Amino acid sequence: MSAIERTTDIDLLAYVDQARVDALHAFETLRANGTLSASLTFHISHRIPGTDQLLGIRFPGGLARDQTPKISLSAFADHPDSLINETRLQADTVIHAHTAWLPAWSLAHKPFPILYVAAARHLLAREIPNHLERTRSALEVIRERLDKHPELAPPPALLESNGGANFWGQGILKTSELILFVEEAARYQAIAEQLGGAQVYTPGALQLQWKRTGLLERSNAYTG
Repeated sequence: MSAIERTTDIDLLAYVDQARVDALHAFETLRANGTLSASLTFHISHRIPGTDQLLGIRFPGGLARDQTPKISLSAFADHPDSLINETRLQADTVIHAHTAWLPAWSLAHKPFPILYVAAARHLLAREIPNHLERTRSALEVIRERLDKHPELAPPPALLESNGGANFWGQGILKTSELILFVEEAARYQAIAEQLGGAQVYTPGALQLQWKRTGLLERSNAYTG
């Protein structure tokens, strides 16, 4: 009997079941539209609101005939290195994923600049940093960046040097949608390299995009 089955909290059972449904929808959508790489790496950590429970949803990936995810519950306190511990990120969900185009920046050891409006309108951050010092935890790297650059909006993800990326946000579906937007940006920006490279926004373009998604007022808090 699993930890989930042993719980007597019916609301928790319903919550976990809905999270599983959302995760399956996100995985299948990102798989079908080519967002995920061939390895199908897609692992979710989600803190259940109002509890000390961390929900893990891990898909087999690769050539597995059955892509049904493994579900686990553990005490959040047992995960001190989780990015969810950094309150400035305002995240309850972290997804580790390998996508089709974004890893090119990981391999090049470069940060990913967000120059595609379909992604930019949903994000205040202007780039995704690269986690080059893999001997340090992702949490340590992000906290150092936030401490050094409080004038910049917190990034929505962290590239894993020579690998995939960790994305964070509020909720499984919203965080998965972020992956879709960022990966689409990576694809078109990579193609744009053949035409001389993706260019920075023209004056006022970002402000127009942020106005459409209600982020314009929040953008005034950052000067970078």
